[in-house]
Amino acid sequence: MSFVHLHTHSEYSWLDGACLIDDLVQRAVQLKMPAVAITDRNSIAGAFQLWQKCIKAGIKPIIGLEIEVRNDTGDGRAFSIILLAKNGGGLENLARLLTLAHEQNPQQPQITKSQVREYAQDLICLSFSVVGELCTLLSESRDDDARQVSDWYYGVFGEDYYYEIQNHGLPSEALAMNKLMNLAYETKIPLVLTNDCHYMRRSDSIAIDTLNCIRRKIDFRHPEAKRFACNEYYFKTPKQMESLYSFLPQLISNTLDIADKIDLTGGYLPYSDSKLTAARLEEILIKFDPALQVRGKPDSNHVTVSLMENQFAGLLEYLHSVLPEFDLIPWTTYLNWTPASIYSAVLRAMRVNEAKIMELCELIPPEAHTLLEAVLISTDFSCLSGEDYVCNLAVSIADTLINTFRDSVVPEHCYALIPRYISVPIIIDEKGGIRNQFDFRGIQLSGFLSLDFQV
Repeated sequence: MSFVHLHTHSEYSWLDGACLIDDLVQRAVQLKMPAVAITDRNSIAGAFQLWQKCIKAGIKPIIGLEIEVRNDTGDGRAFSIILLAKNGGGLENLARLLTLAHEQNPQQPQITKSQVREYAQDLICLSFSVVGELCTLLSESRDDDARQVSDWYYGVFGEDYYYEIQNHGLPSEALAMNKLMNLAYETKIPLVLTNDCHYMRRSDSIAIDTLNCIRRKIDFRHPEAKRFACNEYYFKTPKQMESLYSFLPQLISNTLDIADKIDLTGGYLPYSDSKLTAARLEEILIKFDPALQVRGKPDSNHVTVSLMENQFAGLLEYLHSVLPEFDLIPWTTYLNWTPASIYSAVLRAMRVNEAKIMELCELIPPEAHTLLEAVLISTDFSCLSGEDYVCNLAVSIADTLINTFRDSVVPEHCYALIPRYISVPIIIDEKGGIRNQFDFRGIQLSGFLSLDFQV
């Protein structure tokens, strides 16, 4: 029997995701899995990349989301759930919920249960891990409250609600999951087995702790430096997953049943609007000012416009007036690491002094794309990094993390044209500015038109 991972964090899961989408799809194919999911925390930014890679590889893409849900009344606590899009409509509802969560609190996005109910259509809900609401209440011996929570979610999602069973070898988890299975016996709500995947291999555990330190600007002295209590949060094989609860085969088969419910070949994957093509957009821009330098790339939905600073505001106003059915929304750029920048970040998390960091990074050849390449190219870097255990370990950690992101920013004067009847995830940055969570690659893969104003 095969298996489908339904709880997986890609590079877009900011604090703790290091399962690169390319690696996820490749590994799923290698293991003969029929589908693979990404369920990033507060993000669906990797949706279109996953969709493209999976379709090309011949497996089914599953796009989901981990998001915190705040109780409308009661103790005020918030607990994460996993939501999976069944189709294009479900993907739009994920986008709506993400937008609402960022409107509520950009620093700690959360939604309410009322909002979950409003946008539950075309979504599958998993109850989450040992720190989810159900397991927390059961661990606190609040069985009646847990039953009420279960009844509420079942009332909203019906047959698309599942209890999420996990086994990372933690004693507290084993106790909570045993209680959850007893609750499932009472409620007849189906169980599904997941592994909370944050990295690809067991050996990557230290890398995810390092990424946690880098993103939180702490080092390994900090009491919260270790992201997880063990090294079991990796992308396991079907055989490894079956061995976790071999006496309950439905835990495995339900992953396949959930995958069968999902079809993301419709919706706006990709989106196209024959009424507004890149060529038509070029005509609109030239009508505003025939002297504008407008360039569209062949076989692309991207248009570049060169204009004067004093024309920019007027052109935006003009586009709003002639394209009232579209919103112009900035996209997000996710900045990549260089070998030197990721290596220095890892070394700081490992408390190496700045003088040594500078000395090491100055030896990294500019032509090296990874730290391994730097070791192979530069004898000086190889010798200096290899003579110290911490610096040598940092080389492999840095290469594990090099394809995660250094930061996210809004590129100046760059916009996506989004039809107002389609929902995309809109997030708010620290300065109060809004942006589309998708990056340029995601915008292109989705089929949305994009504009780059070169002022």
